[in-house]
Amino acid sequence: MRVVHISDPHLGYRAYNRVTPAGINVREADVFNAFRAALRRTAEIAPDLIVIAGDLFHVVRPSNLTIQHTFREFLSLRQKSNAPIVIIGGNHDSPRSVDTGCILDLYAHLPGVYVAHTEYVQIPLKDLDTSVFCLCHRALPQLSSLKIEPDPSSKYNVLVAHGTVEGIVRNAYDLVEISRSQVLSDGWDYIAFGHYHVFEKLADNAYYSGSLEYTSTSIWGEASQPKGFVEYDLDQRSLLQFHEIETREVIDLRPIDASGITAAELDRAIEQRIMAIKGGWKNKIIRLVVQNVPRSVQADLDYAAIRRIRSEALHFELQLRPPQVVRRDDHLLRDAGPARPLEAEWEEFAKTCQIAPGIDREHLAALGREYLLKQAAAE
Repeated sequence: MRVVHISDPHLGYRAYNRVTPAGINVREADVFNAFRAALRRTAEIAPDLIVIAGDLFHVVRPSNLTIQHTFREFLSLRQKSNAPIVIIGGNHDSPRSVDTGCILDLYAHLPGVYVAHTEYVQIPLKDLDTSVFCLCHRALPQLSSLKIEPDPSSKYNVLVAHGTVEGIVRNAYDLVEISRSQVLSDGWDYIAFGHYHVFEKLADNAYYSGSLEYTSTSIWGEASQPKGFVEYDLDQRSLLQFHEIETREVIDLRPIDASGITAAELDRAIEQRIMAIKGGWKNKIIRLVVQNVPRSVQADLDYAAIRRIRSEALHFELQLRPPQVVRRDDHLLRDAGPARPLEAEWEEFAKTCQIAPGIDREHLAALGREYLLKQAAAE
């Protein structure tokens, strides 16, 4: 009995204001291509069960084009595979209000597709002698009162959950964390987690599969992590394979320390970092952090060269951070560490601030960074 575990496709995700010849946002197309590749590989694997552990869509109200293309991909998969598909709601694609319709319900009309996005529910799959328990994101506030345990009458029991398991990530912004003691148990044949975008093993029978593309609010911490999905054997209780999916290349370059160097020397250092990128920088997503940059040096940089790089890369984020500052406190001088750059303040604010429905948070954050860099260049 084999299960394919996919999570966090984030279909409809957009960033960087670049479009394809067809007029579709480039990153939106990247994300959908990764999803299509995952489903095609799944059909080749021919598993007995397919689970999607939340955030199928990036927003509660995806575009008509995204809805239509997703429907077609599921129809195509259904023509190649009879495996039941269980989809749970994540924080991105589940409405906050119970009485608001959820787009995920549309896909429950496809044969063999089961959807859960409001409560903790058990989905019995009699032909497989299997029960799939769905702990969707909307059910997490009631977590302490839920009895999460396998069904002894089923041969196989699978738990699918969308949320942050305690200890998996630092400084999580989730209001509710999933207690390890409540969900991690040898009684489950497999536990499929979603929400954390990096492939991670929690136990021999429990994994985060990670997202299919780089779609989190800060992708740089994931730059070295592969994207893909899990294939797991319930009988052997073993990971068969993590199937990597080809994605847009994301590169977080080694930082530069600009202490004591001139603008011309910093220009050369930036150029060297960019030129050293294997395969070139064109159409890639790149970040370069430069520390300890005085305003005088920042003002004299070759911004024409920086603009050329930006025009050829899909996205080039150059973070120019000011020098360390020394603060006087109680007549004692002490090193206060690096001054917090405005772009870092903005990044943190953009992750958590309330925004109007339909606004792309990543696009908002990118615009803010762009305005800050333009202002720095003007100064």
